[in-house]
Amino acid sequence: MRTSTTPRRQRGIGLLDALIAFLVLSLGMLAIARVQGQMRLNAEVARQRSEAVRLAQEDMESMRAFGVLASETHTLDASAGHATNTAYRVVRQIEPAAAALPAKTARITVGWADRQGGAQQIALASVIAGNAPAYSGALGLSRPGTTAKGPFGRSARIPTAAKDLGDGHSAFKPVGNGRVAFVFDNGSGSLVGRCTAVAPITPTSGLTAANIGPCDTRSGKLLSGVVRFSSASPPDAAQANEAPPSLSIAMAMTGGTYAAAPACSTEPITSANGDRFVAWYCAVYPLASGQWSGRASLVPVGWTIGTSAADKRVCRYSADLDGSGAVDANIEHPAAWVGVDASLPNQNFLVIKGSEHCPTGRAARVAGNNGDVYVDLGTTQHQP
Repeated sequence: MRTSTTPRRQRGIGLLDALIAFLVLSLGMLAIARVQGQMRLNAEVARQRSEAVRLAQEDMESMRAFGVLASETHTLDASAGHATNTAYRVVRQIEPAAAALPAKTARITVGWADRQGGAQQIALASVIAGNAPAYSGALGLSRPGTTAKGPFGRSARIPTAAKDLGDGHSAFKPVGNGRVAFVFDNGSGSLVGRCTAVAPITPTSGLTAANIGPCDTRSGKLLSGVVRFSSASPPDAAQANEAPPSLSIAMAMTGGTYAAAPACSTEPITSANGDRFVAWYCAVYPLASGQWSGRASLVPVGWTIGTSAADKRVCRYSADLDGSGAVDANIEHPAAWVGVDASLPNQNFLVIKGSEHCPTGRAARVAGNNGDVYVDLGTTQHQP
């Protein structure tokens, strides 16, 4: 006897598949929504961070506008007055800089809470100079017609050894035992007088407005330098320290007709440390334009200038100071000066054997008042 069975049908499979698919879709949508929220949060934090950096920079620059900073911590609410929906808190910390420098260390911290309540902050640190900004700004804001101040509050164009006469002028004797004194305006440094009746026994330090005598008050420009001698072979421009023979300076003026000829003086000098050279000075009276052009030459007394071993050759210390590729500025000591409109110092010469060549440029260490300094001792032939 056969028994037949009817197979059972499985129900609900399609519904289960649909539920699983719905669950996966829901999880995906939740993930997308979370990512979008996180992206919005990150974008807002980035915007807030940019605003905080701006606030910190603004506070830092406001401190740079003052010469005095108190050593204290300062806190302020930066929300007021700014178009922002975030409350920022700016904390300023001022401390003395290390190593007793004339400056202070400033640290600006800006804090805020993001939309989820999380604490956020940025910090900027810098060093603020202890000097008032007016001091550095004044360097680029000099008044027209004025010059930078040098030693003793006078123009840097006035020789350091000049004696302040107390009436806005200073006087200087180019030759210690001579009868001539130059008078300079303390403000501009211009040569405003040449006095020719000074007592030979009166040094520059003893000059007064009463004892310099009558003066020629024509306005001029001071031209000055030194002459050094070396008989070494080959000559060394850094070691030229031989006793100088007698000489004078001759000026050949060009560019127009001058109302007065230059007045030049020379004086042999032996310094306290044994340095020997000839100091020379010329009072040059410019054209109506206030400028002069010309060339200086050494005039030997008891010796000759030539190309033999028995003669001497004159070189001039000259260097391309401005990097233009040529000695073309008056301060660089060219062969001839053109359009000089101010006092011109350090126009120096080197005298060597006539059979030698003028030493070329090289950097050398020279002892100075504030330690050794490096200078360019390059020379070029000047006479013959």
